[in-house]
Amino acid sequence: MNGAREIVWRYVRGALPYPDLLPRSRIRRGAGRLITCKRWPGSDATGMDAAQLALLRLLYLQQLTRIAASERRSEDAAMLARAAIETAIVGLYCLHSGDAIADLSAANYRPSGQVGSYLFDAGLGSRGAVDGAVTALGELGPDLNVRDLALWLEREQELLQAATLYHSYYVPLSHLFSRAYAFSLMRHVSPNGSLCRRPAFQWTRCSAARVADGCAGLLAANIADVSGARTEPFLRYATAHFDRALTPAFAFAVKGARRAGPLRAFPAALTALAGSQASAAGPPHADDDSGVLSRQRPDG
Repeated sequence: MNGAREIVWRYVRGALPYPDLLPRSRIRRGAGRLITCKRWPGSDATGMDAAQLALLRLLYLQQLTRIAASERRSEDAAMLARAAIETAIVGLYCLHSGDAIADLSAANYRPSGQVGSYLFDAGLGSRGAVDGAVTALGELGPDLNVRDLALWLEREQELLQAATLYHSYYVPLSHLFSRAYAFSLMRHVSPNGSLCRRPAFQWTRCSAARVADGCAGLLAANIADVSGARTEPFLRYATAHFDRALTPAFAFAVKGARRAGPLRAFPAALTALAGSQASAAGPPHADDDSGVLSRQRPDG
């Protein structure tokens, strides 16, 4: 029963609001001061420039996620949190990889060709002109793979948090919300088999907001670390929010156990769940910067 109580406490703690208006305001101001790139330098942009641009985007996504959560727009909050994770991973990769700008640019050329094909289909340009314009951009590269970036950060920079965010949050959120896979489609099927217009929400809005908050703190802490600024406020902020965030797998399991049978069977289901809770655990909660800040330093 102790395991069941622990799961209930963890779920309630993660589902309840976490008042942090003043700390969030201070962190956002501090993160804004880290963005020293005021004009985009184009082809002369460095990894730090791209990371700061990602942080600017991430602060915007954080705000949108908070608004969606407060307005009870669950689906929007989940997909915005997924976008925040992706932005944080790309920003960390830009910051710690010397080839970040080249990789991002090369990955952008293929979508440019796809967009250009619409001009050809609409009769707004010849195929030769469209292909020539795309080729002039430079060498075609593969689509950017978030998984590869997260694993590179874990392997080369010892940033365990990036890989954990990818596996514990990004992948489940992709299956449950952003892609038309079985998991997302079956959310429209009720336990009795009837179809529902409004899908079941297999996560919590508070967790979506906390993930976006944690990602903003994580990227800001790494930028501050490379810049020589103080990292402690950003680390504390990120850790506090990741510590309270529920992974989609954990929330899915608890809600599924509640719906699986009568209420009297719920404690037994939670006790059974307690044995597998480690596999649904979130990012590591470290008191120091282990796995959160890079142990390497970018060249130059």
